Amino acid sequence: MSATLVYAIHGFLGESSDWGQIKNGILKEYKGNLNFITEDLFAKDQQGILDFAKQADSIIKKIKSFEGFAGKKILVGYSLGGRIALHILQQSPDLFDHFVFLSTNPGLKAEAENERKNRILHDEKWSEKISLENWDEFLKEWNSQPVFSGSASEPTRDPRNYDLLKLKESMVKWSLGKQTDFSDVLQMFNYKVSWVVGDRDAKYCEIADSLKAKNSIKNYIKVSAGHRLWLDNPQAVVDVISKLFY
Repeated sequence: MSATLVYAIHGFLGESSDWGQIKNGILKEYKGNLNFITEDLFAKDQQGILDFAKQADSIIKKIKSFEGFAGKKILVGYSLGGRIALHILQQSPDLFDHFVFLSTNPGLKAEAENERKNRILHDEKWSEKISLENWDEFLKEWNSQPVFSGSASEPTRDPRNYDLLKLKESMVKWSLGKQTDFSDVLQMFNYKVSWVVGDRDAKYCEIADSLKAKNSIKNYIKVSAGHRLWLDNPQAVVDVISKLFY
């Protein structure tokens, strides 16, 4: 039997374990041969933080090295992970049969030069706040951002689980200010994209509405959740992914 692959990329401060409930939920519902594989972007290993294009290429090469996945291949990205997944869609659109974007920002408009510069400065300041000594203070400030107001609290994050240098570098190298506007790419491949947002995530609902109006996305799914879809409503995410197997 050919195996189906689900490859999931977490968000900032995420860990591979964040996908546990979703993985278990899919395994209960899907009776075929399934492999659920997760990235761990900030783990203490030899892989450093690359720029967007090179990071995407690294994942693409990893996927291509896998054997035995003749079934469907689905890429799932949440927030920052979704933004990396957008680069994979652009660089290797045929690598996956379907791309699922959870709470993802498609990028700032190319002409928004000042907004881009301000965002880069903003993210550099966040990077400077990350340290072992200031960890609790950093987490408190990070989680107090308005975008998370409609979500469950962030799980306990132990700084010992991370390479803190990677976290710091990711804020700079993966700043939204350095990301391409992927609206046109999404429109080109909208037949193989599911765009999922939480109904309590006002900012990202507005972004998705705009993408839908421009026909950049077709399969726009709004679920009962805030920004942290994987935490607020894992079953809804399970349902979105499971339907793609058939």
